[in-house]
Amino acid sequence: MSTKKKKKKKKKKKENNPFCGVDCNDDGTNDMRKQNVFETLIGKQQQILLATQVVKMILKIDDVISPSEY
Repeated sequence: MSTKKKKKKKKKKKENNPFCGVDCNDDGTNDMRKQNVFETLIGKQQQILLATQVVKMILKIDDVISPSEY
């Protein structure tokens, strides 16, 4: 686990705020409720991972079909 994630977890426990996150919008707050962010970081990471796997699978299929078969 990276040091940034460890610091965020520590801050969540210290403040007892499960909505603590990264201030990506430069609003000056780390509270995701105030920034109207309702998706979790883990959920977004899983979506990106799945999309990457799908693209790799499509590219592998494209490599199997040679251009001469068209």
